[in-house]
This record gives sequence, C-alpha cells and structure tokens, in this order.
Amino acid sequence: MKNILIFQLNWLGDILFSTPFIRAIKKSFPEARITCAVVPRYVELLKGNPNVDAVIELTDRRGLCSFFEKLKFLLNIYRQGFDACFLLKPSGTKAMLARIAGIPYRVGFSGKRDALTHRVGLPEGHIHRADQLTMLCKPVGARVLEGEYEYFISEDAKEKAIELLESTGGVPEHMIIINPGGNWDAKRWAKKNFIQLVEKLLSTYPSMEVVVTGAAKDIALGKEIIGVVNSDRCRTLAGETNLSTLAALFIRSTVVVSADSGPLHLASASGARTIGLFGPTLEKITGPRGSGENIVIRNNSIRCELPCYEMDCSKGYECMDLIAVDQVIKVIEKMLSAEGIQSI
Repeated sequence: MKNILIFQLNWLGDILFSTPFIRAIKKSFPEARITCAVVPRYVELLKGNPNVDAVIELTDRRGLCSFFEKLKFLLNIYRQGFDACFLLKPSGTKAMLARIAGIPYRVGFSGKRDALTHRVGLPEGHIHRADQLTMLCKPVGARVLEGEYEYFISEDAKEKAIELLESTGGVPEHMIIINPGGNWDAKRWAKKNFIQLVEKLLSTYPSMEVVVTGAAKDIALGKEIIGVVNSDRCRTLAGETNLSTLAALFIRSTVVVSADSGPLHLASASGARTIGLFGPTLEKITGPRGSGENIVIRNNSIRCELPCYEMDCSKGYECMDLIAVDQVIKVIEKMLSAEGIQSI
C-alpha cells in the first residue's frame, strides 16, 4: 500500500481516538502517503499530525448541496489514485464512493450492503473506542504498539495562547481550566456545581486563577459563571479559541476539569492533566487516553445500566447530579499538593 485514504469520524473525541490507529498504519507502512477525509470543522485537528500527509474535506451535510460536494470529493479521490482505504465507521455511502473511485482495497467494519473488500466484525462488550478502531489494522497486518491518543500543538498556537491570556488579564502563575459545556446535555455537570467548585478553589488557593473555556455556544454559560463568582481571578475565554489555541491553553494549566466531551479528550491528548466527570457514559469505552495524569470521577451508587444514551432521562440525570463538588475538590487538592501549590 503506497497511497492510503482514511475516512474519518465526525466528532472531536472520536477523531482523537483514531490517532493510535493512524500511528500504527504509518509505522507499518512508513513509505505510504496517508490522507484523511474529515468534516470541515475538524480539518485543523489533523493538519499538525506527523502521521498524516494530507487532509481533505468531506461534508456530512445532506440534500442537493451535499450531492454536488460528494461528487466533487469523488472526482478528487479518483484523480489521486488511492490503492487502499479504511472506513472508521460503517457507511454504505462512503464505501460505495471508494468503490466508484476505483480504490481496490477497502477495509471497514461490517455493515449492511457495504462495498468493502475486507470486513472486521464490531466487537461485543465494553471495549474502548480507540482499541476498537485499531482492530482495523488486522486485515493489513499492521502492528499496534500503544493505545494512547495524541494531539500535536504548534509553537504558533502556544504563542497565541499566551497572547490571549495576556490580553484578557495576564498569564496566571497557576491556572485551573473548567470546561462546563458539551454537545450532549445528559453528560453535563450542573452550572451551580461549577460555580461552587470555582468559589471554593479561589477561596482556598490565593495563587490560583480559573479560566472557563467553551465553544461559541458556551459564551453565555461562561459569562454566567464568572458573573456569579465575581472575582478578578476568574475569567472566561469561551468562544475565543480555535482547537489548537485551546489545546495550548490546556497544557499551560495545572488541571482541566470537564465532563466526558471533546475538549476533555483534546486536553488529555495534548498531555494535560485532566479530571473527567462521567455519568451516563463509561470510561471503559470513552475514557481519556492521553499521556498525562487522567482521573475519572463518577458516583457509583446509581443502579442504571451503563452506558446510557437516553436523551430524556426519567431520573433527572442523577448520574451527573450525584457527583459532589467535594469529590472533585479532594482530587484537585491532592493534585495541587503534589505540585507544591499551597492552600490557605
């Protein structure tokens, strides 16, 4: 295999989970050119990866516009003459695109009426998403050496992170980052809990500052939190960062606190120390896999069957509500003590 196309997943955390697979393919076929096809919003996520030679956009939109975009994509991959492709998620459409483009070697997970040449059965039971994706290495004999995911931060992104901090209040000596948002409400920790957490940290650690991060849709949430906390040692940068700058902020922090979300995995993949708050999802399946210290907090007193993907919970999402602020504080205190950061 000399020219390989990887059809990527559509979400931040899932794409990061694919990096051990990409690394294994690159190490097994070091002379091969690897191209990733990914939705436009996450092109940036893969551009700095040394195991990826090129990134092309593949829309996940539907309708007439999507048809013409996919036709343009089809012509693009046909011209590039790929000899192998991997589909990281069962997709009859993508497999058919690969077949029409003349890609002879098509590897993916088994699906209905797919156009694959080599199929891998989806595993049963609780297996981490990163480990599941590396199962696609088997048909080509690629070796998987380690399961840590990774994200590579450029020096430019690090400089921009410092500039952003300087322009919004200065670069803190010690900084804790909280990420209170997320795409799925069921996985969120309540706003009031984050407020109590921040107030406790600021009152206990005089050298500590707290920064709130989030996407543009989290701007109002960030303003609400800092408005209630009302401290010059707490600020929000929600909506102010792209992925690379956000990752650069994460690695400057003492710890990042977040629910199971894309930013949690970006922080962990970058090597930051993380605390993941887990409720309906299982760390065995989507837990942080980065090189830094990663601690998962959950309340094990609930009797629900997990993982749970119910959008409307009859129990009021108690799996997240039962995570106490004091639980999180104790873990943070232990981390800060190990770093020599003194409390009052």
